[in-house]
Amino acid sequence: ASENVITSGSLTFDRSSLQVIVDGAEIELSKKERDLLLLFLTNTGRVLSRERILNSVWGLNADPLTNVVDVYVGRLRRKIGAEGERIVTLRNVGYRMS
Repeated sequence: ASENVITSGSLTFDRSSLQVIVDGAEIELSKKERDLLLLFLTNTGRVLSRERILNSVWGLNADPLTNVVDVYVGRLRRKIGAEGERIVTLRNVGYRMS
């Protein structure tokens, strides 16, 4: 069961129940926000390009000129609070969760 639970600091993501806990409180995330968070948590420390995020979360048919990745990263940062500071923007490269 522990492989279904990913912990990063005060953030816990339970893949089996889709529950996300930050500082002891459950937060509500949309399906895309959960998919995005899971992508970051399973690639902690790695730089993820906007294109890779777009393809992984929205699929290969997503418009590469859309700003949906930036919008959702912003939403995710706001919802996970202080932990959001760990999603770093690398200008003209992508994002990295540390």
